[in-house]
Amino acid sequence: MVTTRRLVLLVLGLVAVGFSSCSNGRIPTVPVSGKVLWENRPLAHATVVLHPTADQGPNAFKPRAVTKDDGTFSPTTYDGNVGAPAGEYQVTVELYLSTGRPDEAPTSRLPFKYARPETSGISAKIEPGSSELKAIELKR
Repeated sequence: MVTTRRLVLLVLGLVAVGFSSCSNGRIPTVPVSGKVLWENRPLAHATVVLHPTADQGPNAFKPRAVTKDDGTFSPTTYDGNVGAPAGEYQVTVELYLSTGRPDEAPTSRLPFKYARPETSGISAKIEPGSSELKAIELKR
């Protein structure tokens, strides 16, 4: 016969196993790099976000990166580790810069269409193994 105490301990044990498997159940990532160009010039300080095309629910990981001065980027997924899970993505690129006036919020320096996965027109496919993404070429 199962006592209440044993039942509580069993439930707590199952919950603990569930939490531990969630934290270790990360999707493997692939080292990825790419480059963003604006009007054929490297775009620095832009935020690049990879939005998975496969439905992964509201808590889906969205690998992201900030471009370097030469326009290159390497997205991260978990805790700053470079890489993204293999798969297909819609890509967004945003660049917000200050106007220099303390009473004004930073403004977007790119057309708004690049800020939404549905309108950016940018896609990427990451294959298992290292991936070099094709250059992202943005225009007015």
